[in-house]
Amino acid sequence: MRQVQPIALFKMPQSELIKVSFDKHSYLLRDAAELAPRGVDAARIAAFNKLRQDFELLPTDIELDGTKQEATQAKEKVQAAAVTQLQAIMGIVGTVHDVRSASYRMFGSAGLATGPEAELYVGLLRVVRVGRAHLADYAPKGLTAAMLDALAASATEFLARLGTQQDAETARGRAADVRILAGNALYEELIDLCGIGKALYATTDARKYDDYVVTDAPAPGATPGPGEA
Repeated sequence: MRQVQPIALFKMPQSELIKVSFDKHSYLLRDAAELAPRGVDAARIAAFNKLRQDFELLPTDIELDGTKQEATQAKEKVQAAAVTQLQAIMGIVGTVHDVRSASYRMFGSAGLATGPEAELYVGLLRVVRVGRAHLADYAPKGLTAAMLDALAASATEFLARLGTQQDAETARGRAADVRILAGNALYEELIDLCGIGKALYATTDARKYDDYVVTDAPAPGATPGPGEA
């Protein structure tokens, strides 16, 4: 089960966080000698850059959503085929029994095509089971063992595709959490390092002070947040 979703500490887009961190890293390298007495040594600067590089390598939500969409489309394709097979079989059953009869209703096919996916899977298996048990009654009207076997195979594939889709959804959620946590770590170090830089140059170098200003603004159209950090 997915834990409570972490909350991003930053309001800027993740792509902007990467760009800002890249830019600030160059300033840290430039001012390394002056920052060293403030606890910003070469190892810390390198570690900060490594945080950005690791963050860049994480899969984005666009990629993971694409994987989920592919899994969904594959599931829906199998689902549509299974429903078509189901309708063909029940059409034959309907030529033998009235749709209101107990014999017809024992298949439990009503509402399967538009109902919950779990119900569809169980219902497909039920139709196969009842159809095989009473095949002799429907064979003269065109029902064959091959038709029931095909529906059984579709039910099995449908369940597998449904599992793949759910796995993709879970993976997307977990990856989003990992990316937020990694982004938070990068952002916290970015703000800390830039705070040191601003403190160092606050009264000595206005240009360099400005270099360490971080504007944490949301993307256009997003909910406005605090401005300068």
